[in-house]
Amino acid sequence: MDRKSEQTFRHAVEEIKKGKSFLVASHVNPEGDAVGSTLALALGLKELKKDVTAYLYDPVPATFRFLPFADKVVHKINEDKIYDAIFAVDCGQRDRLGEEFDKIRNKGKLINIDHHATNDCFGDINIINPDACAAGEMVYDLLKEIPVAITLDIAINIYVSVLTDTGSFRYSSTTPKSFNIAGEMVKLGVEPWDIAQRVYESYPLYKLKLLATVLNTLELSNNGKVALLVVTLDMLNKAKASKEVVDGFVNYARTIDGVEVGILLREAKPGEYKISFRSKGRIDVAKISEEFGGGGHKNAAGCNIKGSLTEVKEKVIGAAEKKIYETAAI
Repeated sequence: MDRKSEQTFRHAVEEIKKGKSFLVASHVNPEGDAVGSTLALALGLKELKKDVTAYLYDPVPATFRFLPFADKVVHKINEDKIYDAIFAVDCGQRDRLGEEFDKIRNKGKLINIDHHATNDCFGDINIINPDACAAGEMVYDLLKEIPVAITLDIAINIYVSVLTDTGSFRYSSTTPKSFNIAGEMVKLGVEPWDIAQRVYESYPLYKLKLLATVLNTLELSNNGKVALLVVTLDMLNKAKASKEVVDGFVNYARTIDGVEVGILLREAKPGEYKISFRSKGRIDVAKISEEFGGGGHKNAAGCNIKGSLTEVKEKVIGAAEKKIYETAAI
């Protein structure tokens, strides 16, 4: 942490120590870091004997339902309750917390903990560290600052946060601290083989069948530097799969030799697509995403775009090709 982050952490610690009731929330369509960091912080606050509610707008993905405290997550908010503080973790924009979150606007000091460089600092207290490999790393730092003894249940959640958001320690966001945190969690009893099996080796058969269909949509452009995949509502319906199942499919586009930007278009509803961008490191896909009102990290970002499939394809491929050209010219 830099000096500014340390001071902001101290402000958050002050709110925790004097408060009794807290809500911890993360973004819609939660993935491993969102779920793990939310649960780790909620469990940490419970260690302090605080009244804690963990909230996610969408269901916890099946892959992460084994995580300690995942079964206690709520998806509806008691709008009559006043919280001493509300934590938003791993969320770049306030509206990404879901419409349910509007029920408690101004019903508690909002503490924004995030590692997205595109975060718009929507909180009363904003702890933003783009150098952190995951929001789970920042929750780890906060728990140490309080301090809270990290239990095995907390450790499992922090480990999954760091593991998934670094792509199993493959992404450029991986740092020596990433390994240090993971190592500490293992010392506390986390079993890496067990976590890997649960997260990466327990896919339902219909997910692989859906993946086969999605891979058949592969399109390459810009001399093989841009790869695009598509998931339609019809594909999901035929596979009897939920939207969470496609999490990670975009990485198949990125893994192709020569590809610099991988893109996944998932039809969210007729006439609107959720876009996931992935970069191998040279191209800043957060900048591409920002053009469409989204955000994220240099190597992983997303947005939503309205239009027909053809229109959306043209927009995102064009933006990716433009960014590749601009980057090459630097």
